[in-house]
Amino acid sequence: MSERSGKVLLGLILLLIGGLVILDQLGIDSSELLRVLIPGLIMLYGARKMMSSSGSRFTGGLILLIGFLMLIGKLHVLFHAVLAIGVMYLGFRLLRQRDVPDQTVPTVGERQWAQRVLQDDDVLDRWEKSVTRRQQP
Repeated sequence: MSERSGKVLLGLILLLIGGLVILDQLGIDSSELLRVLIPGLIMLYGARKMMSSSGSRFTGGLILLIGFLMLIGKLHVLFHAVLAIGVMYLGFRLLRQRDVPDQTVPTVGERQWAQRVLQDDDVLDRWEKSVTRRQQP
């Protein structure tokens, strides 16, 4: 969607809001109009996003679905389904989680470091023995 079309959409929305405020001040109930108009605009935006060459079809379809569910008054079904799928996914992850062993296996770098330290200790032990032999009469 280009920057110009975004400005046009925002301008239309502002005109709509202003018109509804004026109707409300005149005592005309506009709630029925809003119940159809807002989901209709959302559906129109989703359809436009789906049909444009640069738009994402999945995102447009999702927006269209949300607008349609708002129109028929079943938007809560979508939210409950998303919540149920999320809970099921977390349960699956908990069941699938492997037990972590108490002792982890050292990496190759850790093993090499330990071998170098042990070799250094062997050198120091030999040096200490040679010094103590020299000091003994």
